[in-house]
Amino acid sequence: MNRARPTSLRRRLSTALIGLALVAVLLLSAVIYVFASRLIDDTVQSQLTAVRDGRVEALEAGMARLQSRVSALAANSSVEAALVDLSNEFQQIDGDATSEEIGELVAVYDTEFLPPIVDAGVDLPAIDLVPQSAAGRYLQSRYIAQNPNGFDERDRLDDAGDGSGYSAAHAEHHPLLRSLMENAGTADLFLVDADGNVVYSTKKRIEFGTNGLTGPYANNVDGVKAGLGEVLDKLTTVAVGDTVVSDSVFYVPTAGDPVFFLAAAIRSEREVVGAIVTEVPVEVVTAAMTAQQDWELLGLGDTGESYIVGVDRQLRSDSRAWLEDPDDYLRRFVDQYGDQDEADLIATIGSPVLLQSVDNEAVTAGLDGTEFVGSVSNYLGIETLATSAPARVADLGWVVVVELDESETDNALNSLLRGILLVLAVLLPTIALVGAFLARILTKPAKSLVRSASLIADGDLQGEVEDLGDNELGDVGRQLQGVAQQLESQEQAIRDEEQHINDMLAALLPKRLIDRVRQGERAIKDIVDTATVVSVTVDVSEVAGDDPDLELEIAEQLNGRVGAIMERYGVERIRQSSGSQLFLTGLDQEDVRAVDAAEFTLAMTELATEIGAEYGHQLYVRAGMSAGDVATGVLGDDQLAFGVWGDPPGVAETLASLAGPGQVLVDVNVAQALSEWDIEPVAELPGLADNIAAYAVNGPLSAIAEIPQPDRT
Repeated sequence: MNRARPTSLRRRLSTALIGLALVAVLLLSAVIYVFASRLIDDTVQSQLTAVRDGRVEALEAGMARLQSRVSALAANSSVEAALVDLSNEFQQIDGDATSEEIGELVAVYDTEFLPPIVDAGVDLPAIDLVPQSAAGRYLQSRYIAQNPNGFDERDRLDDAGDGSGYSAAHAEHHPLLRSLMENAGTADLFLVDADGNVVYSTKKRIEFGTNGLTGPYANNVDGVKAGLGEVLDKLTTVAVGDTVVSDSVFYVPTAGDPVFFLAAAIRSEREVVGAIVTEVPVEVVTAAMTAQQDWELLGLGDTGESYIVGVDRQLRSDSRAWLEDPDDYLRRFVDQYGDQDEADLIATIGSPVLLQSVDNEAVTAGLDGTEFVGSVSNYLGIETLATSAPARVADLGWVVVVELDESETDNALNSLLRGILLVLAVLLPTIALVGAFLARILTKPAKSLVRSASLIADGDLQGEVEDLGDNELGDVGRQLQGVAQQLESQEQAIRDEEQHINDMLAALLPKRLIDRVRQGERAIKDIVDTATVVSVTVDVSEVAGDDPDLELEIAEQLNGRVGAIMERYGVERIRQSSGSQLFLTGLDQEDVRAVDAAEFTLAMTELATEIGAEYGHQLYVRAGMSAGDVATGVLGDDQLAFGVWGDPPGVAETLASLAGPGQVLVDVNVAQALSEWDIEPVAELPGLADNIAAYAVNGPLSAIAEIPQPDRT
């Protein structure tokens, strides 16, 4: 009867070791991925929340400034006088527009104001927009239909020239009111009398002369108070001097562009004589929400955006998708909602404001007065990480939403996952090999082999493994002998590799840093490059004498004013003390920028002379320059310090210490780079190493002879 061959101990041990290592690696990778995912989500959420709070603050502050300006205008005595005069003259107008003049007005409505409204599918007969009062029709005829200026320039007309008392009052007050409107940063300014008549409009659009409480612009198309009528109604509910704000509305006099209004009552002595109303386009709040579309400044990446949603869950500011690519936005809008007519209406109006619906958990939370952070599906059906909060802007109930596509937040996780998979692809075969090798070592049956293995494990690779004959154990013994020889060869290779690595690092870093780098310390981030090092010594004590306060004052003057020179020549300051400073040029550049360093040194010499003259003394600079390979980096955890290593710092400091007053000494590398300068060799310089040649720099020349090379033998 045949018996199944038992599984070898070696195989079982190999399987156990490999399986254990595999489970550990996979578990560790999963833990790293989960924690990294949470960390990235938390970081993005914190960033979006900070952007949201900043946009809420900007919106509230901007609206508060607008309200403050309107309140100030309402309290302005010149505005009060203008309203009183214009109201009185408005009431005194006894003329009316002729039927022909009314026809001219209707023609203006049809050509300038109504085309976008008609294109949007709204049936609004032009004749219904004509002012109800004779005075209103008369003024519109003179200041709109007969105005020689175009749509956006009718405010240039000061006097209609009809000889009326109104035109005289208008000519007197209009220039000031026009200036006040421009300074307030609004699109139009109205004066409304106590009966609701718009007795003055800066831009002379077609609400001029109408009644804001009962006329064609008191209500929106649904008969609900909106825009002009809304703010005039709100004024009856607040104290005189308070400014009220309307919600955004499509406004016929602006050819359908969305606007909102601010208004404040005007009082003459103790009587309320009317109100001042300002018109603001939605572009103002869009600019506040997008920081003038500077998404990078806001930290919103490639897909992030911030916008406002009203109580009707419609946009109150333009979205990033619309601002960056309207055609792509409209295509995605149709894909999401299947409503081509609505998309055409957005294209006609030129904005998704008041048309684009945003209905998700972020908006709901904001309308409920709470903050929200989480994942939602945005207005185009894109999964985003969003945050929202209510904005305290009058009683409008606006909500600020900031969001970022989850696909963008997933990029970092995908990169991490690819890195983990790459590590696993390398690590798993290695684990399998190591497991098999260990199983082979641990399952040797013979004592001699175990003893030999123990000796080998202790590092004795020179001993001979006992010959167990021409059999399996002998084969194992001979294989163990081979393993010992292989280990010895690998150990020598490791020692050679260690020495090679140390030699390479020694060429790039100070020796004291090599062991720390090899041990994995990451507080050192050194880079190696060629650069020019400038050492400058200024003996302030020669000027200050025994006065430490004066010495400190002069040193602060020098250190403070040298910054502009550093910026001019692209110089970095490495180290400074009361009497000496070390600078660097050319780091991470195509060359060492020795010319910039030399011009900087001469400029600093002139600065020292200038400062010394201010104190009535001669202040000298001693400078040294050296170019070559340097290593730089940032050291430390709690307190960071920038350092530079290599020969150039030492050479530069040595040359500076040996330079005479006002003298600039350079080494041969710098001298060769200054081929267009007046440079002369310094024959003898006590204290300078024999292998270093020094040159004195006098200044730039158009051309000089080639600088001789020093003898370094």
